[in-house]
Amino acid sequence: MDLKKEFLKYFQYWPWFLVSLIVFVGAAFIFIKVVPSTYETSAMIFLDKKQEDQTKIITISTDKKSNEDKLEDEIRLITSNEFLLDVVKNLNLNFTYYEKVFTVQNNYINEVPFVLTPTVSKDSLPQISYEIKINNSGFIITDPNSERIYNVKGYDGKETVYGLPFKIQLSAKAKKSPSYYFENEYKVSLQPTSEALKELKSSLVVLSDENAKGVLELKHIGSSPDRSRKILSEIIVQLDKSIVSNKQKVFRNTVSYLNQRIKNFTKEKDSIESVKERYLQNNDIGVMDNYIVEQTADRSQKKESSQLNEKQIALTNFAINDIRQSGATQSLGANYNLESSTVNQMLVNYNAKLMDSQLILQRAQSNNPAYISLVTQLKIQKQEILNSLEGYLNFLNQTSRTNRSEQSIADAKVKSIPTKDKVLGNINSNLVTKEETYVALLQKKEEAVLNGAILESNLKTLNAPETNYSAIFPQPKAFMLGAFLLGLLVPFGITYVRLYLDTKIHNEEDIQKVITDIPILGHIPKINVSEKLDNTATSRSLIAEASRALVSNISYLLPRKKDNKGSVILFTSSIQGEGKSFCAFHNAITVSNLNKKVLLIGVDLRNPQLHDYFNVSRNARGLSNFLANKTDDWKEFLQKDTKFSKNLDVLFAGETPPNPSQLITNSNFESLIEEAKEIYDFIILDTAPVQIVSDTLNFSYLADVTVFVVKYDYTDKSNLEQVSNFIKKEQLKNVGIVINGVNMKTAYGYGYGVSYGYQYQAPKVKRPWYKRNVAIKEA
Repeated sequence: MDLKKEFLKYFQYWPWFLVSLIVFVGAAFIFIKVVPSTYETSAMIFLDKKQEDQTKIITISTDKKSNEDKLEDEIRLITSNEFLLDVVKNLNLNFTYYEKVFTVQNNYINEVPFVLTPTVSKDSLPQISYEIKINNSGFIITDPNSERIYNVKGYDGKETVYGLPFKIQLSAKAKKSPSYYFENEYKVSLQPTSEALKELKSSLVVLSDENAKGVLELKHIGSSPDRSRKILSEIIVQLDKSIVSNKQKVFRNTVSYLNQRIKNFTKEKDSIESVKERYLQNNDIGVMDNYIVEQTADRSQKKESSQLNEKQIALTNFAINDIRQSGATQSLGANYNLESSTVNQMLVNYNAKLMDSQLILQRAQSNNPAYISLVTQLKIQKQEILNSLEGYLNFLNQTSRTNRSEQSIADAKVKSIPTKDKVLGNINSNLVTKEETYVALLQKKEEAVLNGAILESNLKTLNAPETNYSAIFPQPKAFMLGAFLLGLLVPFGITYVRLYLDTKIHNEEDIQKVITDIPILGHIPKINVSEKLDNTATSRSLIAEASRALVSNISYLLPRKKDNKGSVILFTSSIQGEGKSFCAFHNAITVSNLNKKVLLIGVDLRNPQLHDYFNVSRNARGLSNFLANKTDDWKEFLQKDTKFSKNLDVLFAGETPPNPSQLITNSNFESLIEEAKEIYDFIILDTAPVQIVSDTLNFSYLADVTVFVVKYDYTDKSNLEQVSNFIKKEQLKNVGIVINGVNMKTAYGYGYGVSYGYQYQAPKVKRPWYKRNVAIKEA
């Protein structure tokens, strides 16, 4: 990429860049001077979450991670409408006071010499501004929008003026010397609470510091640093009050809750104790441990007693059987181990009498009356013993049944001990839980009372509100630099789009991108009317020099001929208006001034232009007349040039025929050319455009050189594509291109670089810069 060429391509529009810079930089400068500067005021506070957690009376958390750095709740509180609404009301942000400096910019002031008292609700205040002046009779209040003027008499504020939403009176300080304020002019802006809240919310920024846990940064952006500091200070105060208020609310709710819970737990504890008491009474339990010992001992005693009774029954049955089997003279056993003393005594008595009977029997016979009487008594006594044993056995059986029943009851009681112990354990566990909770609630209540007595905020101000007096908007350096860059970018963008969308031909590169391997023969400069025909043999004009260069370049394309016949040069273009007639005219003059005999023929029968350069009537007889009637001699239609060159003959197109294509394709024209070659050194043909009609293509083979004319900033690139097809098909031969109408000032940088430093310089007429690039009427 040729940077110099690219630069010069845009540099030709330097006046518009200059105008754009002046406009944007000037507007930025005025904007900076007019618009009040906006400043950023910031404050930093610290919320001690650890202290807050330590002072909590009841903490319920399953999260093991610390929440010290989470300040979302505080940020939401500060930015909430309800919180900021208190700030608006406390600072009376519905009213904004200014001191007028000039008509565009105003200076915000905190203290004014008057006091405004709204006559309507602040929520219903209109969003409007008033200009206020103080004079010797009172106040003059002006509505800038409607230009309505209100006169308030007096300084005491008793008068209510219809149409004003407030009363006004002088402040206590201003009443001492009202005349001091007569020269000042003030402006007050009113807005309803909703708008003031919206404005405050939009200008407030609350951020948490990621690097410091528990730190909040408050920022307020406004044009008044004092007001911004007051707002941040008020926010800190309100936040501190809110924290304490929330703690007090939590304290009251906690104490109330604890009292209620203590009351409920007291009832629940008493109820459990009553249940335990009834349960012990119903189950005849004094102490559970003693009850277990007693029931276990009772079951053991009952079991032992039953075993002894069963043993007695067995011994009694043995004794009965033994006595029944014993003989009349056999003694009864005295070692039955019966626990019946009566039976044991009867056995002893029986054995004593049996011994007495044996003694008698030894001294007397068995029929001895005494012996018989004793034997009878022994039988009776034995039967009594058996009867006593049977009675004792019945008693024992009855006792056995009783023991079994009592033992069953004792076993049941022992078996029920675990269940009763479990039930009593649950009762005791509930009772212990209630007692522990009751004690804990009492402890928490005491802690709550103590904490409530020493409630304090966990908020600490790290940095008081401070204003950075380096304005954040508008920033002069950045703003001016931005305006400067924008002043360059806007015309650059417009120029870039214009050049990008531009399909016209401006330089050789534009041509060579479409038509390759075709030489550029020269550049015909854009000239004004006075220089249009300035092409004599001694002329040093731009058109004369350019024409000579063109002739020189064409000569390199002319084929070398062995005969002395003249050369045919054909001038054509793609469309009308590209200056082919102008180029053919000057080329003919230049060649003729080189002592060459030249014939200039106007072959464009449809729209001839050559007669304008020679001040000849368009109806003058010429080529069309000859082609229509071969009997005529074409030489009779020639006109000698007496103004530009004596070696130049001109054959004009003649009268416009109804059938130019048929005329131009008959043999008369070719015969004319062949005959003219014998007479003239050069035959120059001014032909019709090839893209509009096919006339030129019908005789293009007669030309030795085809000069294709394109016009600077006029010919479309798409037109060259069809011409390229003509060249590829050899419908146009030995083609060279000439660029016509080149603006030598703007074309520099497009690859032309034409500079005729040796030419005659006419005195320059000074013109304004905005007219220098205006297109001059061209050929």
